[in-house]
Order: sequence, then structure tokens, then C-alpha cells
Amino acid sequence: MDYKIDLHVHSNTNPHVFSTIKENAEYAAEIGMKVIAITNHGPALEDTPHWWHLLNVRIVPDYINGVRILKGVEANIVGENGELDINQKIYEQMEIILAGFHGNHLYYKNKDKEKNTKAVINLMKTQKVDILVHLGNPEFPIDYRKVAKTAKECNIAIELNNSSLNGTRIGSEKTCRELAKYAKEFGCFICINSDSHYCTQIGHTPLAREIAEEIDYPKNLILNFSEEILYKFLDERKILRPKKITDNYIATYYPAMKKD
Repeated sequence: MDYKIDLHVHSNTNPHVFSTIKENAEYAAEIGMKVIAITNHGPALEDTPHWWHLLNVRIVPDYINGVRILKGVEANIVGENGELDINQKIYEQMEIILAGFHGNHLYYKNKDKEKNTKAVINLMKTQKVDILVHLGNPEFPIDYRKVAKTAKECNIAIELNNSSLNGTRIGSEKTCRELAKYAKEFGCFICINSDSHYCTQIGHTPLAREIAEEIDYPKNLILNFSEEILYKFLDERKILRPKKITDNYIATYYPAMKKD
């Protein structure tokens, strides 16, 4: 089935993306989508504009052409203690927070599985993230069983990223299948997302859906399956999220972000 919810969509504020928020929403409406989340990159990536862009996403309407527009961010994991590259102002207004690994000057690509696993687990324990994205990336190896077990304990969702499986992150097919099997074993929520960088990719997730269907992933644990499942999950996440980010790791690199 084609899901009518896509929780990982970028707009061209990130220079490597080619559609505006309006174009994303218009295309989503055209194909019958119900919900999309605009989740542009955090400031640790080179192609990301000033962090004020993330702060000002609040001015985007909640609905465009009947499509619910969730305001979110795809933050970068930048430290072994679960630090993210967003400040308090950004954090507290986001309706949905995605986070994952991207090679950057704060956290380099490496082959140290223990370090990467520690970073992900510590982040989950802080409860600052709602969905962990593209964890099947072989450039950042992790212990999938430990991560899935902790995701269940912390009620945090794991993404199956269609873009990863379509050549963006070479070698992700095997690792994503392994992660999905452990997620099912522990009963984790998952979401099946496009990671769209052009509007016509929105809602197009055949490769990620195939993995979920192969292992008969329970529909009641797939956030994209219904708005009821999604909104109940987000309500639960609001309760679990801490009110304040306690670390100032990113402020070392972006002093202006200290002003929260």
C-alpha cells in the first residue's frame, strides 16, 4: 500500500534540495497525502543556512492545500553523549525531531561501531529525539540489536529510509533489513519515509515498504499507517521529551546559539 504520511521531507533552503515548501505541499496534495513533515538539516552540515531558518519555520501554515505540515528538523548527532546540533529555541518549538549521522566537522564518518552505538543510545536516553533516521548507513556502523532494544525502552521510532535503499547510502539494504528484524523483535515503532529532496519523491517509498512487508511488520507499529497512530505517538513523545536541552555542545561552534 502507499502511505499517505511522509515524515522526512526537505525543502530548498538546503541548497542540495530542489523544491520549495509550497511545491512540496502542492505535490503532496495532488497525490492525496495527508501529512508531511518539513525536516531540514541542522546547522552542522555545510549546506545548511543560518539556524534562524529552522527557528522561523513556525510561520509555515499548519495546513497547505489540505495537507498537514508538521514543523520539524533533521538534527545531526554530534557527540558520544547524545548531543545534537540544535539549540533550545529550535528544540522547544519543533513538532517532530529527527536525528541521525551525517559526516561533518563535528562527527566524522568512522568505523568505530562502539562509539556510534554509544552516541545513539545516549541520545535516546536523553529523550530529545522522536525518530532516528537512516541508521542503516554502513558508513556509521552500530549494534542494531542494542539500538532497537533501547528504542523500544525509550519509545523512540526507527526509520526505514527509501533514499538510502535507492543508492544514496550504498550498502544500506542488508543493514536496513537487519535493523528492521530487530525492531520487529522488540516491538519498536518504525516509520517509512522518502527523505525527499525533490517534490515528486514525496510518498514514494517502495523499497522501504518492501522490507517492512517481507517481515510482516505490524501495521499498528508503523507511524505512516494512519494519522491516529502518528498523532498518538507524537502526543506520547511530547510527554517524554525533556523541557530543556542541558548540554551546550553546539554553542562551542556556533556562539550565537548560546542565546536561548
